[in-house]
Amino acid sequence: MKIRETVIDRKKVTIPQHSFTKPLFLWFIHFYFFNGVCYAQVSQTIEKEELRNKIEAYWLGQLVGNYMGFPFENCYSKEPIPILIDRYFTVKDLETHDLVMNKDDRRAYGHIMADAMGGAWSDDDTDIEFVTLHAVEKYGLDINYQEITEMWKAHINRFIWAANRQARDLMEAGKIPPETGSKVNNPYWYRITSQLVNEIWSVFYPGMIDQAATRAGWGARIMCDGWAVDATKAYAVMYSSAFVEKDVNKLVALAASTLPESSPYKRGILDVIEWHSMYDDWRTTRKLIHQNYYDYVDDFKVPDPLFSAVVNGLAGIMAILYGEGDFLKTVGIAVSAGYDCDNQAATCGGLIGIINGTDGIPEELLLELPSRGKWQVPFNNTYINYSRDDLPNYNRISDIVDRILAITEQAIIENGGKKFEKEGNSFYEIRIK
Repeated sequence: MKIRETVIDRKKVTIPQHSFTKPLFLWFIHFYFFNGVCYAQVSQTIEKEELRNKIEAYWLGQLVGNYMGFPFENCYSKEPIPILIDRYFTVKDLETHDLVMNKDDRRAYGHIMADAMGGAWSDDDTDIEFVTLHAVEKYGLDINYQEITEMWKAHINRFIWAANRQARDLMEAGKIPPETGSKVNNPYWYRITSQLVNEIWSVFYPGMIDQAATRAGWGARIMCDGWAVDATKAYAVMYSSAFVEKDVNKLVALAASTLPESSPYKRGILDVIEWHSMYDDWRTTRKLIHQNYYDYVDDFKVPDPLFSAVVNGLAGIMAILYGEGDFLKTVGIAVSAGYDCDNQAATCGGLIGIINGTDGIPEELLLELPSRGKWQVPFNNTYINYSRDDLPNYNRISDIVDRILAITEQAIIENGGKKFEKEGNSFYEIRIK
């Protein structure tokens, strides 16, 4: 049996390099990641208000990461951004900084967008999850591919690109997933696309990593295939586990442990863990990611590597490790790493949001995006949907959070958990799976 060394908390730990059987895999999770007693941690209790706060922070964290990364999306590839992005940058910053920026479209004008919308606005880092929320409300957590296809055809027609665009066109031609994401039919199957639109499944299944990874993988195959699905599953595991585990080193190691040995994405995560243990500067690790995973993934020559699920996903893993659980540091590194940076910044922002709750997101990022005045509540409690057809245009973020919480409660109960009252407060007991 092969043994591979990895690093957790900057200490070397040996993990057997083989495919875990189900009992051994669960033993490993329970023993190492949940306080060291495998039989005592079959459930986790969380107060309803804490769970709701984590869900709210997930949604807000994605928005922040999306808008911080917008100006620099696809602008840097060979080298990262030369400065650390630690706030919202707009076209106005070109007056004092020598940066490459998307100055010819809305992405570099977040302050004006915020003024015009009166709050947050839809983009594919959140608006396909917005459709998934409606779809699960309509069809249930066991929604099937035929049903999700109906929802895509009804609501997802504009502001989609590459893998999503191809999947949608294939639906119009009569195909349904997973055919719409397969390598045979979708030439963009390898892209980051699936990672950035499926985080909501893990929020539906907090602490239930098997269900979260399974359903996120199900969602990934709508538009992607192969190791691009592995990237989605890895983030699903981290998101789901983040509801009960705060240590980012453990979350990343756990994500790697759930992937098959043959996965290049697993190897990439293990490499980033090792490089993180060796180098204090994230830019050194970013250089190694670029050298080893940008142009090729195994023997596959990536047609447009700027959008690859592996290089982008590993940039996010790097940001999570070097960010050390701090929201601004994590999202800042995710943006500054470059590539398709608004996407991994949104994913990382949602993850750290879950870990730390809304109080962990700097107030200025929630209130001070507009150029005129300052919001009194995060993003003015407003989410304007202008990209997904025949769904409400004006939405209160608090309502979106409550709707997600209702489905999460259903998933907890359906999977052996329960809701109970204690001393006037509501709690959930989640079965850790």
